[in-house]
Amino acid sequence: MDFSYKNVYNSKKHKEFMDSQRYVIDDKFLSETEIYELSDGFSLEISTYEEEKQSKGHTVRISAQKSTLKNADSTIYEYYCFYDHTRPFTEIIHHKNGHRYYAFHIDLYGISYLDVDTLEVYHYIPEGYKHEEKHMCGESFIITDIHYDEKSNLIAYGGCYWATPYGVMVGDFSDPLNFNPHLVSLLDILGFGYYLYDDVDFKEWKDNKLYIMCDSEEKSLSAEEIRKSINELTERNL
Repeated sequence: MDFSYKNVYNSKKHKEFMDSQRYVIDDKFLSETEIYELSDGFSLEISTYEEEKQSKGHTVRISAQKSTLKNADSTIYEYYCFYDHTRPFTEIIHHKNGHRYYAFHIDLYGISYLDVDTLEVYHYIPEGYKHEEKHMCGESFIITDIHYDEKSNLIAYGGCYWATPYGVMVGDFSDPLNFNPHLVSLLDILGFGYYLYDDVDFKEWKDNKLYIMCDSEEKSLSAEEIRKSINELTERNL
């Protein structure tokens, strides 16, 4: 398997990439500001900055977003994302350990979690599939929606591999600030190929099972079966 779970966040290449884009966060490049209402009384203010310039006869667009998480008009946390393809998550996760977490993107790939009570944060960007050296990291699953199950401490991620195919990944979420990055496709666990269905979407966690919709067909898998598959994948990649 040519997929690497190595975390490239804060690596030399990642720092160089972020530093090369950071200049665009300037009032003269401000494009728009949007405010999203989150759960638990939180809100998120996102300012988007853009610049287009010519490079070797081509138009290059540089874009970045500054996001400010607030509670009752007080700033809780700020972060930057140097891709504008992602949409913010609007739910605060209430974890079994008693803490609350907010998930967010600082990159198209990977996921970050903030403990909104302690302000501890963890960033994860996988190295991904084999890629050309000029790129910071290879393609990996793009997370678009998140569904945590408190009973099993498992988490389901809806998303895709660059627009298609759409799918649902599952992972262990026992330790949100040092989470197990080994995600497993529900279709792989069920033994279905990715191209059998056009759309695979999360439906619900219920009665210790995860339900998904494969086009118009409902499928389910128990939490025990999911955890077994995650553990097997983790052992193979140690």
